[in-house]
Amino acid sequence: MIERLKSKARSIIKALPLYRRIRVKTKSEIRIRKEMEIQGLIDSGLPVEMKPSLYFLVRGKGDEETETVAQKIENRRAEIASEGSKEVDIWISPKPKSADGNTNAGISPTPGKTHKRTMEKIASTGKNRRWGSVLYLLARSFRSTTVFELGSCAGISASYLSSAPSVNKLITVEGSKNLARIAEDSLARFASKSRVVNSLFDDAIDNELPMLEGKIDYAYIDGHHEKIATIHYFNKLLPYLTENGLVVFDDISWSYDMREAWDILRKREEFSHAIDLGVIGVCILKDNIRKKGAPENWNLQPIVGRRRIHTPPDRNKC
Repeated sequence: MIERLKSKARSIIKALPLYRRIRVKTKSEIRIRKEMEIQGLIDSGLPVEMKPSLYFLVRGKGDEETETVAQKIENRRAEIASEGSKEVDIWISPKPKSADGNTNAGISPTPGKTHKRTMEKIASTGKNRRWGSVLYLLARSFRSTTVFELGSCAGISASYLSSAPSVNKLITVEGSKNLARIAEDSLARFASKSRVVNSLFDDAIDNELPMLEGKIDYAYIDGHHEKIATIHYFNKLLPYLTENGLVVFDDISWSYDMREAWDILRKREEFSHAIDLGVIGVCILKDNIRKKGAPENWNLQPIVGRRRIHTPPDRNKC
C-alpha cells in the first residue's frame, strides 16, 4: 500500500511542470547569496572599497546617510521636472561612430548637435537615484578628495559626487550653456566646494587642469557617449590623475560602440582593476601607472544585474 502511494506521488511530481517542482528562492535568500558572492570576490582580491556600492546594488537601499543624501538630491530633480514642458537648447551626444578613429589627446572630438529638451526630460536624463547613490558611495568609500566630471547635464550626478564627506573640490564640465546654468543652481544647494565650467571638454581640460592644485583622484567620464571620444578624454586626463585614483566610465552599455570602448579601456595597463557593473565601468589606477601588466578584470553584472546593450536613438542623451 505504502509503495503504491509513493509510486503515485512520484508520478504526480513528474507530471508537474518544472517550475512547479523547483522551490522559488525568496528575495532575502537571493540577496544573502549575492552578498556571500561579493564577500568571496573581496577575499579573492576585489578591492574592499567596492563593498558598500555592491551591497547597495543588491539590497536596493543604503545606510541612513546615503538615503538622506539621495532624498535631498532627488527633491532637486523633482523641482527641475516641475517646470514640465519648458524647453531649452542643449547639446546632445553625437551618434556612435560619428568621430574619426584617432584617439590622440591632441585632436578634439566633434561635439554633438543642438536640440531642444523639456525640463521634464532633462530632469530624467543622467543617473537615477540608484546609480547616483553608487557614484556617491564610491567617492565615500575611496575617500576621494578631488573630483573631475565631464558632462554636468542638470548637475544631479555632480550633486551626488560632491556630497561625499571626503570631497573638498569638484569641477564639472558642461558644453551647453543652459544646462550649465541649471547645474550651477543644483550644486549651489549642496556644496560650495563645487564649480561648473561651461566649456567644450577639451578646452576645460586644457584650461582648468594645469592650474589645479594637486591631482584628480576621481574622474567621471560622461557626456560624450562615443568610443573614440571616451578613449580620447581618458588619454587627455591621464597626466592629471593620481596613482590609485578612480576612473568611472559612464554608460558602457549605452551602445555597441561604447561597449567596444569599455573592452579597450578595461585592458589598459595603467589600471590595476577594471570592474564591469553594466551601467558604469569602474577602474582603479595602479600605484605606479608605468608598471607593466594587464589589470584584474571583474565582471559583476551577474551579481548586480545584467545590462542589455542597445542601439540608442539620435536624441536621448545630454
